[in-house]
Amino acid sequence: MKRLQWIGIVCGLCLLWGIPTLAQDTQTPDDTLPEEPERCTLAFEPEDVDLAYYVGRGDVRFRQGNLAPAIEAYTCALILDPDYIPAINARGYAYFAQGNDEAALIDFNRVLELDEANVLAYTNRGVLYTKQGRFGLAFTDFDVAIALAPDLAVAYNNRAVLHAIEHNYDLAMGDVQQAITLAPDYAQPHATLGMIYSALAVQSYATYKDIRGGDNPRLPSGTPDNVIIALNDSLETGSYFVWIAVQSPAR
Repeated sequence: MKRLQWIGIVCGLCLLWGIPTLAQDTQTPDDTLPEEPERCTLAFEPEDVDLAYYVGRGDVRFRQGNLAPAIEAYTCALILDPDYIPAINARGYAYFAQGNDEAALIDFNRVLELDEANVLAYTNRGVLYTKQGRFGLAFTDFDVAIALAPDLAVAYNNRAVLHAIEHNYDLAMGDVQQAITLAPDYAQPHATLGMIYSALAVQSYATYKDIRGGDNPRLPSGTPDNVIIALNDSLETGSYFVWIAVQSPAR
């Protein structure tokens, strides 16, 4: 009995201290970082520290979906250099992904105070404004981003989404086609184009229902798919959030 108790105590200490047991995988993937809190190297002078290290570390955390540790890593860089734009931009988008719109807006505005021609900040702030329903401000940011970088496909895609939200499908189609021309391998504009065609189908479907009558007439091929249903619901309710999924940030 005592022998079993001691075995139990040892196993418990192994788990507590992180000592590998036979059931644990002792190999850590190259692109995976442990979950310990960030530690800033504040003992060094800023010029002795590679600030890009913290941004890179934060980017890995972000890709893993660990937003709080990502924000901590970006903040480490900013403790050492409060004006380090890559870290401010990255942290702003991490805040946005976290749902902390207020903190994200502070960071994007700070970037533009430091660099009034920063295309990433305009693009990401435009996405934030779209989410908030502040479409006029979003259009302005995407327009400025495109003026500064006429070959920036992501800005054309995001502006196309705004036009589509406002049911200006001709303008949306023009922007999304420009995005595809600029970056044929960029997947997001193709998704946006599909959404625009689906929205046009919803309009035609509404006309079809009016002509055929009845509450639930079927399309010739059957019930509309989930995208069309979601778009139809958005038209009926005035919600635009179904479109947010096809906007994308500039990273």
